[in-house]
Amino acid sequence: MKNTIIRKICGLLFLFLLLAIRPETASALTGRININTASVQQLQELPYIGEKRAQAIVAYRQSHGLFHSLDQLVDVADIGEKSLEAIKPYLALDTASPRESSPTAVTFHKKISTGPGDIIVLTDDRYFPTLVDYLKTAEHSIDMTMFLFKTTTSPGNKPALLVNELITARKKGVDVRLVMENSGYDESLNKENENVARKLRKNNIGVFFDSPDTTTHAKIVVIDRRYSFIGSHNLTHSALAYNHEVSLLIDNSDLAAQLTAYMDTLH
Repeated sequence: MKNTIIRKICGLLFLFLLLAIRPETASALTGRININTASVQQLQELPYIGEKRAQAIVAYRQSHGLFHSLDQLVDVADIGEKSLEAIKPYLALDTASPRESSPTAVTFHKKISTGPGDIIVLTDDRYFPTLVDYLKTAEHSIDMTMFLFKTTTSPGNKPALLVNELITARKKGVDVRLVMENSGYDESLNKENENVARKLRKNNIGVFFDSPDTTTHAKIVVIDRRYSFIGSHNLTHSALAYNHEVSLLIDNSDLAAQLTAYMDTLH
């Protein structure tokens, strides 16, 4: 009887120790979520932070810039002193801009894995699946400039699938921006671009147009201020499925910063 009681006590102590040293708990206590880069989905891992509060944190960050103190969180809607004290142990604060980061690790994707400095040639229909792969794994930003973004209602229309990927990324808390051509002579092109703009704006995505006095013929996608897709591919089904086109995927944060800075001048 005595030995049985001792075994039960030892068993309970062992269970307690297992719970006490769970990896996720240990990592949380050291601050596993960077408040300046976390997505809406990642923020919802915090105690007392549901989707509404997570979206409010990301919206505040986008409107006011990076957090410079965890105490700034009380300025976010629906987050008070008690909520802040509850989540503080699980937070990290990195005030470095994502544009200034210097990635050193290889990143793994389903289609093509890259390391800093890599340049990958994407010919013809190799571009589309690679772009989709990188859009799906975007963590904090997607910046795009396109001459033509044309969708149809046909099943399997590739540009329409890209619209859905951008909307999904935005719902996860990724900051998405698109700059498109506003032609002074081609109303059919304007109609296609405006159609996409309406769909994206309904989902809180920033869409901008250049001046009709100039032509923006660039085709650029920059993801997480690190991965740049640049070349001849417009976002039309023909370009993504049938045409002979060539673009590059470049893993270089300095180039990404220059390209996003260039986009800033287009609208």
